[in-house]
Amino acid sequence: MTPSHDATRPMHPLSAPARREGRRANATLRATLLALAAALLALLAGQRRAEAAPEAHLLRIDPRASTVDGSPVLTTVLEVVQNKRLSDITRNCAALTGDANLDCVADAMEQPSALYSSFDFPDKNAIFSVTVDGTDLPAKFESKARWGDSAGQPGVGTAWLILIDAASSMGNRFDEAKAVASAFVNAMQPNDIVDVMFFNDRGVVEDSKWVSNKQTAAQAIAGVARTYPTQGRTRPLFTIIKNAATDAFKELGNAGQGIPVPMHQAMVVLSNGSAGADPSSTAAASNLLRDYLTKGRFPENNDVLPKTPVPVISIWFPSRLVEEFTANAREFMEGMANTEIGGFFSVVRDGQQRRAANIVNAIRTRFNKMHIVKWRVSCVAPSITQTFKLAFINTDPPIAGDATFQNVPVGIDPTAWPLDVDREATDRAAKKSPLYPGGTIKIFGNFCWGGNAQRAEIYMIPKNQAAPQSLQGGSLDDAKKAQRTLIESGMRGKAVTAGDSVVEFELPDTDKFLVGKGDQMTARLIVYDNQARRTSAVTADKILTLKAKEAPLPYLLIGGVTFGGVVIVLLLVSIFRGGGRRRGAAAAPPPRPIVAGGGPGPFAAPPPPPGDFGYGGGPVMGMAPPPGGASRATLAGAAGIFTVHPGIEMRAGRDGAACQILLSEPRVSGTHASVKLEAGQLFVRDEGSNNGTYVNGQRIAAAVWTPVPPGASLRFGPVEFSVRLE
Repeated sequence: MTPSHDATRPMHPLSAPARREGRRANATLRATLLALAAALLALLAGQRRAEAAPEAHLLRIDPRASTVDGSPVLTTVLEVVQNKRLSDITRNCAALTGDANLDCVADAMEQPSALYSSFDFPDKNAIFSVTVDGTDLPAKFESKARWGDSAGQPGVGTAWLILIDAASSMGNRFDEAKAVASAFVNAMQPNDIVDVMFFNDRGVVEDSKWVSNKQTAAQAIAGVARTYPTQGRTRPLFTIIKNAATDAFKELGNAGQGIPVPMHQAMVVLSNGSAGADPSSTAAASNLLRDYLTKGRFPENNDVLPKTPVPVISIWFPSRLVEEFTANAREFMEGMANTEIGGFFSVVRDGQQRRAANIVNAIRTRFNKMHIVKWRVSCVAPSITQTFKLAFINTDPPIAGDATFQNVPVGIDPTAWPLDVDREATDRAAKKSPLYPGGTIKIFGNFCWGGNAQRAEIYMIPKNQAAPQSLQGGSLDDAKKAQRTLIESGMRGKAVTAGDSVVEFELPDTDKFLVGKGDQMTARLIVYDNQARRTSAVTADKILTLKAKEAPLPYLLIGGVTFGGVVIVLLLVSIFRGGGRRRGAAAAPPPRPIVAGGGPGPFAAPPPPPGDFGYGGGPVMGMAPPPGGASRATLAGAAGIFTVHPGIEMRAGRDGAACQILLSEPRVSGTHASVKLEAGQLFVRDEGSNNGTYVNGQRIAAAVWTPVPPGASLRFGPVEFSVRLE
């Protein structure tokens, strides 16, 4: 019998169920591999997103240090961070709904450094500049410190504005919002201050004002026991929050006696975000509110109070609302948080006030990673508004700077900004050559008068004149008054030469400014820029105090007077003797001069011609005649007076390390030209400058020594001098 088909077909080693299980396993493996590949792609994409350029954010420019130590020092509060997108942090929550979604978002946000990565401040690669007359002038880095390592130091604190929603729509969420507010108050640092505001459907209904005492703030929170009745179906939440922030931060500079304003600020909004159908309180409007607080101008046209960017901590307390209103409330609260400068967003559901500790810790951790960087700023713009820029060069990865402080007030009165005096260099010079009445003194520093000696003044402080002990806590008018008092009672010296790095003064010829005796003698002085109306430090502990001595005896004058007296006596004696001879016999003629060892005869010296006795008409016998031409040349102009001596080749230009004729004009090259005095003639050579060297208006060739006639005009680019040969 012929075998059937089934009988002759080889048997598969696996049964049908096993084959189906194998196919399912293969499908599962393929799905797993695809999921793994997708995860790897997502990870790589996430890495690419995380590798966006780090950014620096200026959160405060504070000039108060200058009034404390008398140096032109600005304190900046900034952070260098690599921000992460909120959507990237909460991506894993997208598949969840309802309470699970809200808890997932809150858990993700409260993780350490969830929204950012912090970087150290690269001071060697940082450029902080101030714009003066259209030119960016770099400041000098002084110091840096982390915010968290500086707690307790003067000014290192945060001004917390806490807004608590007290509308009836909050329901039982109101007490939970108060609990979160209390957590912020309990975490206040020594220099922190706080303003607690409650608002309802129409505006702020309770305000503690700015206080520095935790207990006072806690009492303000506990003092509002219940919510306020509803005023209608909608409320202008955008306007309420904006007006509250404007009022609080506008008044921050006038917080009152005993409440010093800290260097940082933040706003906490605790609300259900409910605005009903109010058209101004939408997600788009919250972005406008975020930008307003980030710009830190309260109000927008503020041109007097300092710019203070405000991080916004937005905590959403979901309430039972109409579904579309709930979505709008969440978008509004989430959109307010400017996470790029330290803002924060989280969700607190019913009974979850325990999250308060995590929220406060996450925010404090980021703030503690901020940097306090101090800069020495020699020049400032002659206006209330200033422009500062922060940039970085040669960093890996590249760091984006901050140029948002454009024509904004930062609290500087340019007439009260101290001059940048190099106290150490000036003190060393004075110890080597103590100053004395009628003498000269050199003051070293970084000055902004462009070599104009007419701007530089010096005032010696009388020994009985008291300087103010401190300007801390005083107003700008107090500083100006102290300056005027010392100037009006002081004795003025005259500037001889003035460059951007050193100025030389002639001191008044009086000993009224000498203090002490012997080796302990000192003199106090202030330097004054009469165009910018700025002085050096004026407080008792910072005023420039230098080694001094009494005026030396005028030995040359005494010698000259003595010699003149002797000559007069000899002349009188000669006259009396000559008169005696006239009364007797006729005087014998003077003998003829003879050479040594001989008498009259062929070896006698011939009689000298008239005038050869040193009284005019020719040189004294035995002395060589002076060489022809000038013994020095003087260049005089608005940039100063410079003297050129024989045998010394001097360079003119902007490079202070290479040039003796220092010119700060930007159109002058670093090493612009050279001058020398040779055989009584002044010569100039252009060193390949961009804007040329001119003699009597004619541009000279480069690299060629060109004579400069007496009385000529010599110009380096736009800087002109008149030439005098002496």
